[in-house]
Amino acid sequence: MGTKIPKGWFYNSTTGKYEYGVYNSSGAVYAPFDEDGIKLPAFAGQEYFVDANAGLDTNTGRSWDSAYKTLAVAMAASHANIAASSKGWAARNRIYFKADQTGATEGETLTKFAQKTDIIGVGSTDWRSKPRLQGNHTVAATVSYAGCRFINIEFGGPTVTGGDIFTITGQHGISFIGCSFRGNSTTAATAAIIATACVDLQVLDCDFTGAFTDAVIEVGAGQADGFRVERCFIQGANMGIDISGSATFAASKYGLIKDNVISTGVACINDAEAKSYVINNRLITAADKGSNMAGCIVCNIALAQDNRCSTNNANNVVYPAEGTI
Repeated sequence: MGTKIPKGWFYNSTTGKYEYGVYNSSGAVYAPFDEDGIKLPAFAGQEYFVDANAGLDTNTGRSWDSAYKTLAVAMAASHANIAASSKGWAARNRIYFKADQTGATEGETLTKFAQKTDIIGVGSTDWRSKPRLQGNHTVAATVSYAGCRFINIEFGGPTVTGGDIFTITGQHGISFIGCSFRGNSTTAATAAIIATACVDLQVLDCDFTGAFTDAVIEVGAGQADGFRVERCFIQGANMGIDISGSATFAASKYGLIKDNVISTGVACINDAEAKSYVINNRLITAADKGSNMAGCIVCNIALAQDNRCSTNNANNVVYPAEGTI
């Protein structure tokens, strides 16, 4: 049987709560609930809850009945929990997020993420099937919030001012999975994601709609190893994906842009650093094709396969051109 603690109530110094310990089939002690009757997660981490309509930031955040109001407060709690002791160092927490922010006075501005935390959208916004977080979020490199992932959330710029939705510097392992980015505020959003010196940034199964007036996804100067954009639908009035010539990729850690549909006003993909694999994308631009299809796509042709381009003056062109054996 378990030897770490006796079966029954014990004090968890990490959570600051008394928890009821029982033995599992292997003889180890685990806590199925705490002193407030809140069921504790079976996975290796803690759960937090955010209800932007009915929550209060003075709540515990550990259930829907005691949900936080703002995501910033929940993320700060999760970040601190991971760092509190060895129990959290290798864990991954979850934040369940419910909100329908659409008005001019709604939303919040994030300046911090949460390390090793999944922010999971639940609920809906009007007729749309995701909760909405509205704001301009700027996270600087002063603190590492490695491994933060956003899942099933709709993002939008403020209703009146638009602006860049995410500006991220020096944050590694950040992911957006199954999310939506809306640039159709009264003043159109500029960019959806601007990432500078971010390693392993992943944008997977997301959609970007609206008249983004700058590149929808921008990769700035600095290390960008492992950058990935896959299975996304990207629309904008300017560029789709723009990788700076000052971005750096270590050998065998190149980027990957694959299986996306991109429709933009100018070039769909501009990989000035020429160190990303560009494979099986469907690209549509309002611009002319230019020299060697540069009006639609600029990348390392040796790393490109099976893309198709339609421009103002060319339709369904294979890029790069199919070779002969």
